[in-house]
Amino acid sequence: MATNELIASLVQDLQPVQPLPLPRVRVARWSVVAAGGLAVIAAAIGLRVDLAVAAATASFQAHAALLMVAAVASAAAALTLAMPGEPFAGARRWTPWVAITTWGLWLAGELSVHVAGGQALWPIPPGMGCVAKAVAFGLAPGAVLIAMLGRGAPGDTRATMVFAGLAAAAVGAFGVELTCPLTSPAHILLWHAGPVVVAVLMALLFGRRLLDRYTPAPRIRE
Repeated sequence: MATNELIASLVQDLQPVQPLPLPRVRVARWSVVAAGGLAVIAAAIGLRVDLAVAAATASFQAHAALLMVAAVASAAAALTLAMPGEPFAGARRWTPWVAITTWGLWLAGELSVHVAGGQALWPIPPGMGCVAKAVAFGLAPGAVLIAMLGRGAPGDTRATMVFAGLAAAAVGAFGVELTCPLTSPAHILLWHAGPVVVAVLMALLFGRRLLDRYTPAPRIRE
């Protein structure tokens, strides 16, 4: 086969590349999916009976705000990393970790105040139900985010999946805040924050292998 014929046959077999939207557009779409999933699962499980009262407290507001920032910023970081050439530095890199670390420090502070006030630390209320809720709330946003990442071309798949895991876990933790009526700082630190740590570690260890299965050839950005 002549060179020109070979090139012509290869070109004929090529499929048009579908450009991906900008990261901020994809983050907005993911946020809509995550919010919709939260609403559906919360309706199925049932909101905590004291939600109206809890929502007026500084504690709940801080938890909610920090978790929402962590979720959206982590999704933005993951989707940015999936776009070769997209700038990834400064606030994009550090906002997820600042938000989730601040949440953890806030919980630790609440635990310290609880202990300093003479209140019993033990026994810690059981929380496997909260773990199950966290998984239920975070599963759909995590799966959708992985599918979106798979349409891109992540260079650092491990970092990409760590941010994706943190995004899904933060959504899960926020969902638990909406449905769990227990306010014990030890319970929240162990059973609400604990799954976030586990999810990030799992993403660090196994996320790269998972994402590689869903990563096709690189696509270009609009």
